[in-house]
Amino acid sequence: WHRKILKCNDPLVFSIGWRRFQSIPVFSTEDQNGRYRYLKYTPEHMHCQATFYGPQVPPNTGILAIQRLSGNIPGFRISATGVVLELDASSKVVKKLKLV
Repeated sequence: WHRKILKCNDPLVFSIGWRRFQSIPVFSTEDQNGRYRYLKYTPEHMHCQATFYGPQVPPNTGILAIQRLSGNIPGFRISATGVVLELDASSKVVKKLKLV
């Protein structure tokens, strides 16, 4: 497994079914009001949702994410695993605002 936590807006290589592509995920968690709150980093011992653009696949398809695929690394490390929850082009992720 990947040793560090993942940072938002860093590119990942996703493997979904027979497709492999690179995309930039936005991490979020769902709060009590049903809104998806933006996360700068992935939580260490919790689950979170990743929103990204990619090819359409059916729900409950397995996902595997890898940080880098370069030739100079002796082995690759798995960064994230999960399943497809929904296909929604209008997903809304909100940030917390601090009013001063």
